[in-house]
Amino acid sequence: MRRLLPLLLLSLTACGAEPAATPPPTTTTAAPYVRTPLDCSKLTVTPLTVEPGIGYIIGTHAEWLPKGQYIRIRVAITNTDSTFHTTRPTDYQLDDAADHPHQTSVDAMEIKRQPNELNIGAGNRLEMDLWYDIPVDTQPKLLRDNTCTTTIPLPG
Repeated sequence: MRRLLPLLLLSLTACGAEPAATPPPTTTTAAPYVRTPLDCSKLTVTPLTVEPGIGYIIGTHAEWLPKGQYIRIRVAITNTDSTFHTTRPTDYQLDDAADHPHQTSVDAMEIKRQPNELNIGAGNRLEMDLWYDIPVDTQPKLLRDNTCTTTIPLPG
């Protein structure tokens, strides 16, 4: 009986004890992404191929029809600096033959699992696809970097 007494007292003490107050979780928000003029001078965007007239896309989890036609532009982005730089596909708009600007298609970019933001390491080159949904009665003309206010001619 004497052996059980300390165990009994310990369990009674544990039942009456109030739980320790846990501090509230801290939330940290990342600083919003901002490209700088340094990023513009150190990243080179080179369109490799342009594939117009795509009538639908199929991915691992969805298939989708465009409002007009999908345009796939394969680009190589090269970082010529000794540190990493960041870019986003939404920074590049496609101007069509009628000089109308088109942003990347959110649906097509998600279905084809293209990244929303790219961190490109020092001296690295990255290839990716930019997907646009433009009217059927027009053709792609050039890429425009909205952040750096530069134009990028398309091949062909």
